[in-house]
Amino acid sequence: MKIALLFSASVALLINAFTRLFLSAYGQSESFIIAAIPVARIISIALVLQSVSVVWLNAVVGTGNSKRNLITELIAITLYSFYVYFILEHFRLSISIGWMSEWIYWIALFVPSYWYIQSNKWMGKKI
Repeated sequence: MKIALLFSASVALLINAFTRLFLSAYGQSESFIIAAIPVARIISIALVLQSVSVVWLNAVVGTGNSKRNLITELIAITLYSFYVYFILEHFRLSISIGWMSEWIYWIALFVPSYWYIQSNKWMGKKI
């Protein structure tokens, strides 16, 4: 997890330090770059969240408790879907706010996975 976090944080820092340069690689107009800067910053944070969440989710997978993993994924994708619907369709907020759905998803995967592994309930689990 430390390696994943270090790598993703480094990439996120580079993206945030050189956002214009990074976005200019797509050959789009200046208006595209200006509009994409907030999204790039939001996604770079999601990258860091993802690097930690995936490790903890895979720790749950490693315990052999597929049911726990399925429930965690189901809750995460449900929260993600509701967030996207309400933010973009119902409230019609900006696409930048919509992209924060990635934060919701990765946090929703991390929290129950972390709690499960830290609870030690998996230690005596018979699969």
